[in-house]
Amino acid sequence: MRENRRAWEDWGRVDPLWAVLTEPDGRNGNWDIDAFFDSGRRIVDALWEEGRRFGVPARTVAGLDFGCGVGRLSRALAQHVQHVTGLDIAESMVAEARSLNRAVAGCEFVVLRDDDLRAFADGTFDVVLSLLALQHVPSATGIETYLREFVRVLAPDGLLIFQLPTHVPPAPARTWRSLLRPRTRLATTLRRLGVSPYWLYRRLGWTPAMPMTALSYERVLAVISAAGSRVLSSQETEPDHGGVESRYYHVTRAPAP
Repeated sequence: MRENRRAWEDWGRVDPLWAVLTEPDGRNGNWDIDAFFDSGRRIVDALWEEGRRFGVPARTVAGLDFGCGVGRLSRALAQHVQHVTGLDIAESMVAEARSLNRAVAGCEFVVLRDDDLRAFADGTFDVVLSLLALQHVPSATGIETYLREFVRVLAPDGLLIFQLPTHVPPAPARTWRSLLRPRTRLATTLRRLGVSPYWLYRRLGWTPAMPMTALSYERVLAVISAAGSRVLSSQETEPDHGGVESRYYHVTRAPAP
């Protein structure tokens, strides 16, 4: 987790919008800001309507955007929920989110310093949202922990919406030749010595790590059920440009008897 946090701190410095939404044309700071945030609005609006089909959430006072990055989805969720807390492990991402959303009412951005959501009491949020974030938790065990925590902090008759890969293609095998390329060795060494990640990214083509982890549909259902909630709907997505297959999940937690 420490290495993952360090990698996302670097992503927040070198190319934060592209790290959040990896469209090829948006790399190297080329994302159009309006288009970037509009993409978040469209996906949140569509997912929100799916939840309303089931009559949840019962209230729309407090929302959580887990893995908020620069606030693309937080801003969109704030159109449906009075107050949204955007949570991210990288201080650099949170700083960028605060800057880009300073004129947006009802949003605050907080750095996640724990490996769970212990900072929030049971039932704190009417809505919990997490898209394109859980997939970067470097272990299935870590993902399961967060799923259980999402249910714990969700209010009765609240709405949990999350996305998770069900399949991640294996990474291409790294050969000794590729590992020993002079530029690769040089960039890695320079970063360890404290050289600017932005300079390495732009000048040497170095990139921070971006782990991808999948969790099977069956395992997600088991974790959600054991945590005391139920899946209302689940939709498969088309594989992305890297071949990753995902599902969107809508979940609720029943009121206490």
